[in-house]
Amino acid sequence: MAYELNRRQAILTSAALGALTLPQIAIAAGHGQAATGVPYEKKDQINDGAPIKLEYWEWSGQRADYQRKWAEAYMAMYPNVEIEIVLQPWDSYWPSLITNVPAGAGPAMWHMHASKQTEFCGGDLMDPIPQSAADPAYLAENWIGFAEGAMACGSGSIHTVPMGAMMPLLFVNLDKWEAAGLTEADVPTTWEELRAVAVRLTERDARDRITVAGLSMDGQEWLQNAVYQQGRYLFNEDGTKVQVDNPEYRAALKFIQDLVHTDKALDNEIASTRFEALPAGQTAMYIGFSWIAGFLRANAPDMRWSAFLLPTPDGELPPAYGNIRFAIEAVVNPYADDATKAVAWDFWHFNYSREDVIVEDLALFNGFLPPYAKVLDDGRVTEDPIAATMAPAGQFGVINDLPNVIRDEQLELVTAIVLGQVDLDQLLADSEAAQNSLLSERDDWNIIERNYANHDLMIADQ
Repeated sequence: MAYELNRRQAILTSAALGALTLPQIAIAAGHGQAATGVPYEKKDQINDGAPIKLEYWEWSGQRADYQRKWAEAYMAMYPNVEIEIVLQPWDSYWPSLITNVPAGAGPAMWHMHASKQTEFCGGDLMDPIPQSAADPAYLAENWIGFAEGAMACGSGSIHTVPMGAMMPLLFVNLDKWEAAGLTEADVPTTWEELRAVAVRLTERDARDRITVAGLSMDGQEWLQNAVYQQGRYLFNEDGTKVQVDNPEYRAALKFIQDLVHTDKALDNEIASTRFEALPAGQTAMYIGFSWIAGFLRANAPDMRWSAFLLPTPDGELPPAYGNIRFAIEAVVNPYADDATKAVAWDFWHFNYSREDVIVEDLALFNGFLPPYAKVLDDGRVTEDPIAATMAPAGQFGVINDLPNVIRDEQLELVTAIVLGQVDLDQLLADSEAAQNSLLSERDDWNIIERNYANHDLMIADQ
């Protein structure tokens, strides 16, 4: 997509998403093909008609609602199949899978999370997608992220497809915005404008304690995106070491330091409640990935809110806007018996071959851009306000998902700033050493950030 709109136009209009170009996506011919490249065909019977039961684990009740509808539609075709959607709490979800799956237990399928992909790849805890369900070449040509390697394990094998692509946005409580006398002309496009607006939106009690933070955020996510926006990658060229002790990382941390200790517009206690502070009226603005839109639609239907593109250092989208991250859906238990795996993959194929599922359930419902290029000009997508807001930034998104150990260290770094540590140089040096030590514990972390389509705009020779 040619970058024709200026930034303020882009965030204040519902730009036509059909013009969106994300990195390395080709629109292939053959519009009659199924979304996975392999048409789903209803069978006369499955599992030879014998009864079979599958468990499908999920931690989000919001997603479980549409997953149950998928199961009901599938069971209507094959009455001998029972699929139970089982809700599990997040804290016990991953330890239980890691323990039970290799032992031949656990569910037939589960909702996956991109941050766990490296760990589950390394442990052979996901069954590869069979070619009877998806054509790898078709996925690489028509789905977002495959050509860059976002969905691949170290061996290049593919085990899942994305629910959708998400990017960071600035979410605004419109009641707080209007009460502060702000208008569309005040929507911030630069970091300095963001600080100024946050000050205006901050509310205090008689003892000068913050009751409504002007701005709150997930500090780790801010740090990652802010570094990309300045043209700096997070890792060296071969992905074996981090790049932390540098001016770009320092500037990203200095923004947080100024916001907390100079502007006094961010409160640590409020920030600890994360995105839930926005509908609770505890923060006027929140920076987070677009999936928050799905949360607000489902859990705060009466709230007046809007979302805008994330401010950048100079108000422009190049060299990079921020991170494109993927949510990923169901994977199949590789240790399940052959009959269970066959039915699980057939159920998977039934769902992911349907464009309506991709557009409505997986993407727009959850605040994502559809991951399938052929539906980007679908009217449901182009008219969706969140998808349309993200559209101008799509070509400036860096595809990468961080290892959990790096996320944790980044969060520690931001937390130290918020709690008052002032020696940024020492913090950066210590964090770089800690992150590199953690990286050395594994040979391959699937670091793909340098596949960024606008690599030539980033800092040279870094």
